[in-house]
Amino acid sequence: MDYAVEKYKEYATAVVNGEVTAGSYIKLACERYLRWWQRDDIYFDHTAVERVVNFISKLKHFTGTHNGKPFILQPWQKWIIYNIFGWKWKSTNTRLTKNVYIEIARKNGKSAFASAIALYCLMCDNEANAEVELIANSRKQAGICFKMCANFVQSLTNGRKSKYFKMYRDKIDFTPTKSMLQVLSSDANNNDGWSSSTFICDEYHSHNTSAMYDVMKSSQGMRQQPLAITITTAGFNLFSPCYEMRKTNVEILQGVKQDDTQFSAIYALDEGDEWDNKDCWIKSNPNLNITVKEQYLSEQVQQAKNNTSMEVSVRTKNFNQWLSSSSVWINQEKINEISQPLAIEDFTGSVCNMGVDLASVSDLTAVSIMVEKDDKYYFITRYYLPSEVIENHPNGTLYKQWQKHGYLTVTNGNVTDYDYITNDIKEINQKLLINQIAYDQFNASQWAIQMTSEGLPIAPFCQSLWNFNKPTKELERLILSNKVIIDDNPITRWCFQNCVLKFDHNENSKPIKEQPNNKIDGVISMIQALGITLAQPQYNNQIFSL
Repeated sequence: MDYAVEKYKEYATAVVNGEVTAGSYIKLACERYLRWWQRDDIYFDHTAVERVVNFISKLKHFTGTHNGKPFILQPWQKWIIYNIFGWKWKSTNTRLTKNVYIEIARKNGKSAFASAIALYCLMCDNEANAEVELIANSRKQAGICFKMCANFVQSLTNGRKSKYFKMYRDKIDFTPTKSMLQVLSSDANNNDGWSSSTFICDEYHSHNTSAMYDVMKSSQGMRQQPLAITITTAGFNLFSPCYEMRKTNVEILQGVKQDDTQFSAIYALDEGDEWDNKDCWIKSNPNLNITVKEQYLSEQVQQAKNNTSMEVSVRTKNFNQWLSSSSVWINQEKINEISQPLAIEDFTGSVCNMGVDLASVSDLTAVSIMVEKDDKYYFITRYYLPSEVIENHPNGTLYKQWQKHGYLTVTNGNVTDYDYITNDIKEINQKLLINQIAYDQFNASQWAIQMTSEGLPIAPFCQSLWNFNKPTKELERLILSNKVIIDDNPITRWCFQNCVLKFDHNENSKPIKEQPNNKIDGVISMIQALGITLAQPQYNNQIFSL
């Protein structure tokens, strides 16, 4: 047995064999790592990884009970180092790993770990004129890693001034190689013009768009072995660029997608794990009882149970579970459960009711079709947006993505194209028997005249809280009773995620959005379709001949 080699396999082998408790994504990553030892096109550079481990061991902690103690990497951290710096192409002797995604619960030392790697890449990565960027959604967040880097430098120099380092407010120059480490944030005026060799993206879950990440990634084009490291806890936005990145990494681990340059370490609870079960905590907290104490987690769990408004935050930050905000009307897991591929052709000849949430000028329009069949309610929703709105809209990145995949219809111009929407409804009427089309009269009088002239059965449906109360509660009841199926459309799921309930003094309720850009149009049009059904005499869903 080659003990020198086995040393680098110990953690991964222990995880795969069940000797170390870990979640399914870490097991998949460990299996992938062990398989790579059998490959002929790459090799493991023992010297390179020991160089990183030895460098980090020279750093000293500076807070709490660890103050003044050397930074000794834990087995799971060494395994990450092995994955990042160990694998190299035989053909070029350059690193295989260029992109890293690390997701882990709070208090597991992720920022200190990332800062240590950043300093290594600044000083010891054999990169002349290295540029190491610390990026985050805000300068304050990026500054957390930078402060750690600055303190680690102080530990290297024993607090004395060194000719090798020049320290500034948000930049560190390493003079021997003319390299620098700097702070950048998405709230800065201009982040173009860099040539990043390594960048650390901290708390990516808080980024609303991928713009900052994309700029830094594109700046690495001239580097021979660039490194992009994303390190984050879970978040609340299941439509964020971070969650999209997470899904891609999961697909790579599962073998659905292929990308040898991507490494991921997702320390998370598994589906079915109880978040208050102590035996599962190490899955999302690999530094359990080292930097994060079991007693602390127990206290957090108890507080969340005593105050339910804290539960989502505790589960997200302390146990690394992606959850919607606690104020969301119907949780995202339930909406995902009732989503499945649907097409209008599946219901050809069926009676339907429709709801239209019509944008007054230049916003999102939603048209929902509802078919009742076999004691279930099926909803298909179409979305429309003027093309000139997208470019400068805060949701522009999402809109472009949805347009690309066919979930969003983008019409010409800068205002809502009522004619296009009317023609779409006429085409639907050729396949389904439209009973009623519910719409809000506000700012829709001209469109209503046009629809009436086309012989389409429109019906006013006031969007007041009182009028929405009955269909809102009925839709919730039907969803929770598993009697609703919605088409597999990410825009609809996003709309549900953005919904919170507004109540009056009589407990009447209606979904509203908390932020202007948190659109809920698809939910509103669905409720209108259900509402007009509840308000009208019921018809059997008979098949008719076209």
